[in-house]
Amino acid sequence: MEAEIEKILENVSTAPGQGGLLEQFEKRLRKMQRRVLFGMFESINEEEAARVPVVLYKAVMIDGNKMPALLRFHLPTWRGYDEVFWQALGDYAILTLHRVKDLEYNASGGKMKIEYFVRTSEAGGRIRSPEQIRGIIQKLAFLVENETLPTDFTHFRRMAERRGQIGELSQEKAVALGALLKVLPV
Repeated sequence: MEAEIEKILENVSTAPGQGGLLEQFEKRLRKMQRRVLFGMFESINEEEAARVPVVLYKAVMIDGNKMPALLRFHLPTWRGYDEVFWQALGDYAILTLHRVKDLEYNASGGKMKIEYFVRTSEAGGRIRSPEQIRGIIQKLAFLVENETLPTDFTHFRRMAERRGQIGELSQEKAVALGALLKVLPV
């Protein structure tokens, strides 16, 4: 692990990047995590993963950098699962696809919507078909459901906070509200 950290620090110090040092460090670390995750996918038996059905029921593919593609999935066995599992699935989907603009889920309906930017050239990375992404979501759901992957990731929650759907109060607003509740009689 120390060699990995040294490699990341070397890359951060020699390659340009956006954000502060910790953000650049996190980006490099997530790239390494993505590789490990794809390695885990190779060890999954396709028959075992098929026990968690994932149905691609809508795909609007827009190629390029102007508009994101839209994919809608139905996970019938995940209908009614707790938000922790859906958020973990969203986190890992963001990690594996890493060009996700938005990700929403409906736990009661067992549905997930992903908006992401498709790579326009092979030189920039993999171009994944909707069916390949369905397979990725299926393997992620299988790993989360079987507790192979932890459910304490936070990337999805940060994306949702930027969108204003989860955790609508910022830390400053929460402190102000807490102070107000101490002053007002309840």
